[in-house]
Amino acid sequence: MKIIIVGLGQTGTLLAQRISRENHDVVAIDNNKEIVENVTNLYSVSGICGSGASREILLQAGADSADVIIAVSPVDEINLMACMMAKRCGTRYAVARIHRPELADDQSYFSEALQIDCIVNPKRDAAMEMNRQIGMPGKVKADAYFSDVATIIRINMDQHVIPGGSMPLKEVRQFFGTDMLVATVTRGDKLYIPKGDFVIQPGDVVGIIAADTVIPQIIMKLGLMRGPAKRVMLVGGGTVAYYLARKLLEEKKSVTILEHDKKRCAELAELLPEAEISYADGIDAEVLLEEGMKKADVCVSLTGNDDSNLVISLFAWSCGVESVITKVNATAYEKLLNKVNIDITISPSVITADRVMSFVRNVTVYNARGNDIQSLYQLAGGLAEAIEFIAYDSCSRLGVLFKQPELKLKKDILIAMIIREGQVIIPDGSSCIQPGDRVVVISKKGHGLNTLNDIFSK
Repeated sequence: MKIIIVGLGQTGTLLAQRISRENHDVVAIDNNKEIVENVTNLYSVSGICGSGASREILLQAGADSADVIIAVSPVDEINLMACMMAKRCGTRYAVARIHRPELADDQSYFSEALQIDCIVNPKRDAAMEMNRQIGMPGKVKADAYFSDVATIIRINMDQHVIPGGSMPLKEVRQFFGTDMLVATVTRGDKLYIPKGDFVIQPGDVVGIIAADTVIPQIIMKLGLMRGPAKRVMLVGGGTVAYYLARKLLEEKKSVTILEHDKKRCAELAELLPEAEISYADGIDAEVLLEEGMKKADVCVSLTGNDDSNLVISLFAWSCGVESVITKVNATAYEKLLNKVNIDITISPSVITADRVMSFVRNVTVYNARGNDIQSLYQLAGGLAEAIEFIAYDSCSRLGVLFKQPELKLKKDILIAMIIREGQVIIPDGSSCIQPGDRVVVISKKGHGLNTLNDIFSK
């Protein structure tokens, strides 16, 4: 497919990298010549310097014959204009990133009146993901969510967690005493999609998929369960903080927001009357202590600066805050935080890239019944993907038992879960895929799966 990307910030650059790997024809547009040159030198993409809202620039990029335009510039209005203009030039599909709540909340208008096929709101999506992480212990992070009934959690397997120092994979389910499956294991820089003879060792980072109802049992077995989070401190009062605080207040949690801009404090006090809004510098240790950092169950660092968020999270960790969540854009910081067990990091750029990649994969193979891919997540620092497919009648292996030779999967692919009418099934040899099932597939990067049929070996 021919794909145009407008805006080469963190998200646009990440998309240029990921989409170009899947052998699409990519043209990137940005008004910064140096950034365009850097991206075109790093990845297999073409580049044009100029405004993505310009009809002339879009035509130079091939908007008259493009399949998809993805507008992720920093300005919402430019993204909307770029999509509208590209559509008029002849581009088939349009994706726009919208930050501001007053615009993002009106998706039906953009879809119907402006013919924008997909709106992504990274700030709202980041807030919802942070809310799911609230109360998670530092050694556990929820990495992916499927149909609101199942989750992949990532666990650092320390020496004291594994009895005897190691654990064969076939004993893991018995150890936890519940239905679950080890989907990925990361050992150093190497990723494994483990089979029955695999042995988990101390220091491994394990991705476990299970029904949401049994996740607490798994965490309790690891000795990491904590009481419910009641007091949440948000450092930074931007749009993400607004979305997150609104959700937390709906759940009857106590919310304190620290914001250094007096005008924004007044806005938040009006928008969130039940929250405690403090005009304060969030990177001042004395201020954080005065505002009750040591009494907080959760600290979420949400300033607009990755360095500040890192410092705030390290300080919260040193104060003994049980759950520390850090908003980052630069992926390098995720690895640094992992080294000190502050591993619950949320990147709006990565969230947006996952949403857009799901859309791109779906339109690559048109299906009149609807989208094959319901959700897509990167795992293990981008070494693997988790994809939730719908099994339509076109699936070539419907009704075939997993133990039968006809159901042979490509290398480094695993069917991790089947969700049938809201019920979670961890598959075994007697399982089969039925029409309407939601099938969760784990694969190493590079497969570029678009439909469920792509996982089967011919």
